[in-house]
Amino acid sequence: MNLVLGKKKNSKDTLEVNGEAKVDAAQEAQAEVSQETKTYAVKEDAPSYTPGKKKGFVKFIVLGLIVLIVGWVVFNNIKAKNAPTPVTTATVGKGDIEVIVSISGNVASDETKSYYAKLQAPIGTLSLSEGDRVNKGDVIYTYDEAELEKTKKQAELNLQQANGSYSGSIEKNNKATDVLEGRSIHDINNRLDEITSEIDAINDKITEKTSRMNQTLTDLQKVSQDVDQNRVSDSYDAALKNEGPNERRTEDGESQMALEIQDAISDVQYALSNDPEIQEWNRQITALNEEKQDLSEQSSAEMSALTSGEKSSLAAQRELAELESTNTITDIEEAEGGIKADFSGVVTEIGANEGSTVAPGTKIMTIESTDDVRVDIQISKSDLSKIKKGQKVDVTINGNDYEGEVTQVSGTAKNNASGVPVVDGKIKLKNPDDSIILGVEATNKIHTEKAEGVLVLPYEYIGTDSEGDFVFVIDNGILKRQPVTLGLTTSTDAEIKEGVSEGDTIVTTDPTTLVEGTKVIEMSE
Repeated sequence: MNLVLGKKKNSKDTLEVNGEAKVDAAQEAQAEVSQETKTYAVKEDAPSYTPGKKKGFVKFIVLGLIVLIVGWVVFNNIKAKNAPTPVTTATVGKGDIEVIVSISGNVASDETKSYYAKLQAPIGTLSLSEGDRVNKGDVIYTYDEAELEKTKKQAELNLQQANGSYSGSIEKNNKATDVLEGRSIHDINNRLDEITSEIDAINDKITEKTSRMNQTLTDLQKVSQDVDQNRVSDSYDAALKNEGPNERRTEDGESQMALEIQDAISDVQYALSNDPEIQEWNRQITALNEEKQDLSEQSSAEMSALTSGEKSSLAAQRELAELESTNTITDIEEAEGGIKADFSGVVTEIGANEGSTVAPGTKIMTIESTDDVRVDIQISKSDLSKIKKGQKVDVTINGNDYEGEVTQVSGTAKNNASGVPVVDGKIKLKNPDDSIILGVEATNKIHTEKAEGVLVLPYEYIGTDSEGDFVFVIDNGILKRQPVTLGLTTSTDAEIKEGVSEGDTIVTTDPTTLVEGTKVIEMSE
């Protein structure tokens, strides 16, 4: 058996001497062992040897191989540690950056109108239901035409009556004012009292004189009755102790005394009816009574005259009646032919039935506009500082795109369904169309801030630690931390306000995998 041990020994010596040899030396040694093993196996007449010695020799070979592999690994680690780390880089440039906040919301109408009955009348036609769409100018319901005509006629008569009553009162007042001729009721009443006193005084005079005349007449009539058969009163003869009555006869035989008495009676009776003084007094009484009558009319006119307050009250009553009647007539004229929709929209409520009689103030229906639409949003704490009134919004509803604008940000917060404080906001749609469905969800992209012509870097190039934001730059082959100040930021980009300049080269490798001070080598991406 021809064992090339020496060679094996030489191989072993080679491994020991060249401890830093490469794996190819180990492979060569293994090849030699394999070859010798093969040689040993084919030579049947080779001298025998002790198996223990062979086993020890194999262990020695394996141990050598292990030492060789460990040395190779250590060498590579030392070599790798000293080798520069490859990194990618990019040049800082200018661009535009815009912060867009995405937020969902619900579509709602920004104009809602409830239609109320202005008249008491039966509903003629009402064929709409909740959810129906209407266009501006469509007839949404009608009143019974015959009842409208009746109500209109009544309102016209009420208006005519109000105007007539007011005009009559004013005309009466004007007449009363003309009669007064500038005299006050106080002056009139004082004069009436004076006239009454004057009439009483004159009547007293007439009564006193008339009484005297009547007494005279009575006395004369009594004397006439006492005339005796000789036509002389017994009392007269007794008074004169006349015993010769014949002496008082006239030539024709008549009694002169009786004639004189009759003449006196006639004179008194005539005076009672024609006494000049009494007649003058009666004329004065007549004049005073005429004045009294005139003053009484003036007093009555004063009582009929309107005060300024009464005039104002009459005018107000007339105006109220006129306003009520006019409004009723106007409402009826508007209702004739049917009530029309003020805008295009959707019927969201029905409050009356066709044929039912409604009273003024009864809600007939509610329509929400589809021409004036908004999106209601809830703004979180993190987005509140970014969203402001007047910002432009890209709105998507049911796959359709619309233009919008933030029109309101509430000044107070409230808890949402999850108990998180949020602030209500409104987005006005500028170009709504008929495909919009109220109440559905809308996706909104709010253009909050924008900067143009500024330094912009992808956010993935920027690192953040306890000291702040930074980027890595290469300084003479060594990685260096460069602090930066950020401006506007998005989920992908950031504006760089300070720290680097246009044209600077920065490292674009993930900053979380790099350590400042590391030796690096720039590689192209």
